[in-house]
Amino acid sequence: MAPMYEFLIGVTAEGQELVPQLATEWSLDPDGKSYRFKLKKGIPFHYGQGELTAKDVRFSWEDMKTEPNPSFGGQKFIVTNQIKDVELVSDQELVIRLADRDAGFLPGISQAENIFPIGSKADGNSRTRRATLDDKPYAGTGPYRYLERQQGQYLRYERPPGTHWRQTPDFPEFEFRFIKENSTILAALLAGETQVAALPQEMVLQAEQAGLKAIPGKAAGFHALLAFFGVWVNQAITPQMVLNSDPKATFVFPNSPLMDVRVRKALNKAIDRDALNKAFIGGKGQPIYNQYFHSSRPGWNPQWERNFKEAYGYDPEAARKLLTEAGYGPGRQLSTTVRLVPSPYFPATLDMDEAIASMWRAVGIDVKLDQTDPLVAAGKSARGEWDNHSHVVITSIRQLNGVTVYNGIRSGVRSGAQLPELNDLFDRIRVTLDQREADGLWRKWGDTAYEQYVNGPLFWLPAYATVNPKIVGDYVFPGSISGTFTHVEYIKAAP
Repeated sequence: MAPMYEFLIGVTAEGQELVPQLATEWSLDPDGKSYRFKLKKGIPFHYGQGELTAKDVRFSWEDMKTEPNPSFGGQKFIVTNQIKDVELVSDQELVIRLADRDAGFLPGISQAENIFPIGSKADGNSRTRRATLDDKPYAGTGPYRYLERQQGQYLRYERPPGTHWRQTPDFPEFEFRFIKENSTILAALLAGETQVAALPQEMVLQAEQAGLKAIPGKAAGFHALLAFFGVWVNQAITPQMVLNSDPKATFVFPNSPLMDVRVRKALNKAIDRDALNKAFIGGKGQPIYNQYFHSSRPGWNPQWERNFKEAYGYDPEAARKLLTEAGYGPGRQLSTTVRLVPSPYFPATLDMDEAIASMWRAVGIDVKLDQTDPLVAAGKSARGEWDNHSHVVITSIRQLNGVTVYNGIRSGVRSGAQLPELNDLFDRIRVTLDQREADGLWRKWGDTAYEQYVNGPLFWLPAYATVNPKIVGDYVFPGSISGTFTHVEYIKAAP
């Protein structure tokens, strides 16, 4: 629904900077938990559904926190847990009050995370029921407005009459088409039936040879990580109990082989990242030296890159030695399971899972492959039942939310190692609003995570929009923030 909605805070098409969008400015009140927003005047909702006021922001919040709504979508943590009230000051001013200080709040409600779009209160109030997938979604203010959809086939939008207040699209209509097979997507591009598409890396070259053009995204964010499942703190234990209790009481699976940092290091040392990059990304993957961290992000430590070869680099003999030190060998073989979990964002995910499993077998590890049905697997993940498992995760998640989702003790999906000392640092990061102080805390978090091998860092992945150059002249888009393609209003027509 992104083409039809806008946000209080936007993000540049390069994906690196938060900018005013529906809000002209915002400020933090002295309590550190209340954000005051002033709204732009005269912003019309589609189909004559009024002009933007603070009441529309409150309506959107109340609707989203009630139950999932296909008009808005998105995750609910910030909406339901962090936002405690939206106070209306005037038609063009409001205060959002939070449960606690939260350094991730502003990016969380921005276009960067795509979870707090603003819809029309007048539209919502005119209906006899909340919008469902069978209904037209609540009117938005975006550069495109909703036109129609066909289940499993397409979502179609049109350019509203007149000039859009922010960015008027070049194309009068825009359609998201749902096509599962990559070969069919390429064929549709070559036939001129579609003009912009995502293709796996091996097909991008084929498309370019056929006269199509590949436009890269601008932001470093879309990436692959190897997640370790099983190093999980018992959520029934309070943080203070965690820091002072016996490990066997602290962790859900204290006997999991992944509890041993030497095992996690050995698994990393057994991965030939260069081979994975060449085989599945055409050598275009940018190495990650510490998961969630990039030189453009808070807490970056250049020592991670300098020490990476020694700490994480491919070395089968070092991997075998670490396994021996951990008590594994010919008489006691390490066993683990690699889950085969497909990703809609990166077609080679399953092949990469199997390649990593083969590399682990080469150093003497007994590796089983698991193909549990995705619905069953999701239930097991929610209940925290994976005790000694790994798989490649493809995500565009940002730093703060990444730690929350993959390494958080009291929230998230419980993948990646959960360590009490990391959680203590992260609790401080979440409520630290001073940028310099937060940068120092992120550095400490990153140093500890690096030394403890909480995940298997792999690659920043290139996101390409493969386009028909006869129709599309250019497209500036982040490529890797909230989904692969955003900012579709910046697709420019060919001269």
